[in-house]
Amino acid sequence: MRPEEFRHLSVSLPGVDQDEVPEVCCTCPYLASKWFSSGSEDQVYLFCAYAWPDRLTDTPPPCLAPPAP
Repeated sequence: MRPEEFRHLSVSLPGVDQDEVPEVCCTCPYLASKWFSSGSEDQVYLFCAYAWPDRLTDTPPPCLAPPAP
């Protein structure tokens, strides 16, 4: 998965698939989770919260940082 797909809220991943989260996202402050209940099962989904209009900071995520020289 590309970080752009994850960042633009086009994808959310079940917690059991956390290995598919782009590596750059694993230390990002915008990596968020949401719990859903489905019958007797609770499941967490991971997503990027950078696109949220009410985010607490304007700090760009690591995936948007310019490449190191």
